[in-house]
Amino acid sequence: MPDHFPEPPSDEEWATPPTPPAPAPVAPPPKPAAPTPEPEGFFSRLEHKAKRALGPKPVRSKLISVTILACIAALFVAGLALLIFDFCSGFFATRDSLKSLAHVAAESSREALAQGSSAELIPALNGVMEYPHVTAAAIYKADGRAFAHPTKMPDASLPAMLPAEVSPGMHIGLTGMRHYEPIMQNRLKVGTLVIEIGSSQFWPVFRLYALVALGVLILAAAAAKHLFGRFQGVISGPVAELARFAETVVKDGDFSLRAEKRNEDEVGAIADSFNSVLGEIEERDAALAQAKADLDSNVKARTTQLEKEVLERRQAEDAMKDSEHRYRNLFENNPMPMWVMDLETLDFIAVNNAAVRHYGYSHSEFRQLSLPAITKDADPLDVERAFRTSQKSFDGGEWKHKRRGGEVIEVHLTAHAIVFAGKVAKIVLANDVTERNRAQRLIAEMHQKLVDASRAAGMAEVATGVLHNVGNVLNSVNVSANVLADSVRKSKAASIRKVADLLDANKADLPAFFAAGGKGQMVPGYLATLAQQLETEQEARLAEIEQLTMNVAHIKDIVAMQQDHAKVQSVMEDFAPRVLIDEALRMTGADLQSASVKVEVVCPATLPHVTTDRHKVLQILVNLITNAHQAMAGTRPGHRTLTITVTPDGTGGAAIAIRDTGCGIAEENLTRVFNHGFTTKPTGHGFGLHGAANAATEIGGSLTGTSDGQDKGALFTLTLPFTTADAIQKAA
Repeated sequence: MPDHFPEPPSDEEWATPPTPPAPAPVAPPPKPAAPTPEPEGFFSRLEHKAKRALGPKPVRSKLISVTILACIAALFVAGLALLIFDFCSGFFATRDSLKSLAHVAAESSREALAQGSSAELIPALNGVMEYPHVTAAAIYKADGRAFAHPTKMPDASLPAMLPAEVSPGMHIGLTGMRHYEPIMQNRLKVGTLVIEIGSSQFWPVFRLYALVALGVLILAAAAAKHLFGRFQGVISGPVAELARFAETVVKDGDFSLRAEKRNEDEVGAIADSFNSVLGEIEERDAALAQAKADLDSNVKARTTQLEKEVLERRQAEDAMKDSEHRYRNLFENNPMPMWVMDLETLDFIAVNNAAVRHYGYSHSEFRQLSLPAITKDADPLDVERAFRTSQKSFDGGEWKHKRRGGEVIEVHLTAHAIVFAGKVAKIVLANDVTERNRAQRLIAEMHQKLVDASRAAGMAEVATGVLHNVGNVLNSVNVSANVLADSVRKSKAASIRKVADLLDANKADLPAFFAAGGKGQMVPGYLATLAQQLETEQEARLAEIEQLTMNVAHIKDIVAMQQDHAKVQSVMEDFAPRVLIDEALRMTGADLQSASVKVEVVCPATLPHVTTDRHKVLQILVNLITNAHQAMAGTRPGHRTLTITVTPDGTGGAAIAIRDTGCGIAEENLTRVFNHGFTTKPTGHGFGLHGAANAATEIGGSLTGTSDGQDKGALFTLTLPFTTADAIQKAA
């Protein structure tokens, strides 16, 4: 569908000749460049000023100035290097001689200083002062006090007390050099010799070097200027000649002239390039003249072509009118409701027949309505904001519309900007989605019902798991209750009544009854034996009652854990694997003992602890031990063995393996034993192993099962993670 229904242009528009292009505006003269700011730094500013001073000068003057400046700079650097080298050589020679002098004077003064005779030290200090350039000398005692000074040329520059932190060796300052030489006696420091040399010896050398360097620089500059004055014409002559030639070409406008090439150097290359540019300019002048002649002929040909194009456009206009008629038919006869509405007011301008049939309004009634008027349960401002947009095409979304009879339908609107009757409008396609939305709402209701049913099934599964786990513990509770009942029935407490009856029968003559040789002599021994038997019975009953209490507490934990499963996270603690195994065996011990099952536990004491939920692990172990006990019901007594082995699994956890000698598992059932509801026992429910596997996953472990086949037993392995620093911290 086209973006608009075009209207043909008038004949006057076609007859109007095209407007010639406006002449290109003349570019304004370039503005003078802004002055370059001076760079920072002394040498950078000096270089900038030198370049600015040389800028307007001729090439000859620039070459002479740059050459002289380069010669002076090179000679200055060379002279400075020689001066530094000579100064360093003299300094190191003076330092070495001063060090030797200080060592000899210190050795000669050692005995006199040790004896405390300052008079004997003066000749040695006077000898030191005769050394060239020595300005001061003194000997200090070990505590830093001045002890002896020379009599020749005394100098007050040395301190009266040496600082304690001064170190032996040479010290260099602005006024000269000082050497501190320790005086040793039997490896002990008894004093210090200080000799000072002034810096005055170096100034004559500096003055001499400065005068020589200045003379050399003056002679070098004069020689460079003379030599360059004789040879500069080789460089500046061709450049000046080329500049005069360029000035002549520009002044006369004669581009047929050519510059003379004198040498095969850069200036010669410039001359070749200049000649090449002149030749190209000359060729372009000829081409421009030819282009002007061609332009006149092209204008005539273009005029003829425009007349032909006007005729073709009129024919295209007729064809477009036919196309517009066809598109109007597509709009009117489209099976989907469509309308054209004003962009500003959202009033209906035109509607197709499908919209009239679907909404029930006639064409005239539609043109008296607007989009907000037929929109239900929506603010008119919201409708206007949704459709008054500058987007060319957009999805208007779903709305509720009112039919003529009051029925409400749901429609999905798609809008597209067009030009209709000379103004910007929107053509809108309305897709009735009432039935689709009704079906989606029905599907959503059915989905919610399925979710509720699934939730109920999950709750039933949880309840089944609770009943299964509680049932396993209730077996042990039942055994404990039977043991207590048998113990009460077989109790020796009835024998107390016999003793009481015997005493009652002889109460008339109890002294004779307990006299020597009487029957009463056996009563104390009998009572002692009876008391011992009653204590044994009481201990056994207390043990059974304690086991019964533990089983009841485990039932409570199972129920509480299942009740809080959806809102409380398991408590992870660290336990020794043997502790968990022993607790599970205490819960199932009565069943195993009554079935004559031999239990073997192999658990090294050096194994690390595991981080787990105690109640979930007990639930898993009790399930596995109970299943093993039930699997060995058909095995001959004496061959019923339950082996529990704990080893590292190689991946940072403990593997608890429970092996029985029971009926085993068929190969086709190995992949199904953990499925919910699957069981091979006639009275089983198929919830135990499924719940145990889920519990193992919840505590970060895993549960696997293997079997060698029927009547070959089964092996179930529970893996639990070892305790780590992070796990302990989380548990804390």
